[in-house]
Amino acid sequence: MSRMHTDRLQELLADEALAALDAEHSAELETLLGDCPAAQRNALMQVAALTQLAFLRRDQSALQPMPERLKARLLSAAQRSLTGPG
Repeated sequence: MSRMHTDRLQELLADEALAALDAEHSAELETLLGDCPAAQRNALMQVAALTQLAFLRRDQSALQPMPERLKARLLSAAQRSLTGPG
């Protein structure tokens, strides 16, 4: 997957995490995810979830910090999915 496609995929996943996508964008997301290995898809979905959490910071009193171990695992998985096998 090209860098441009990866960037667009991340953008659509972030948009999906924030709100429902319209039919056109939903179809585009499914097409891009179809070209994405399962491991990468899972990592990108995790990144989208993290993005959503970032936007929830409006009410910081309701949030708890993400455990560092979980944060490290998610970031590592996302990085591996973007760079591909070693």
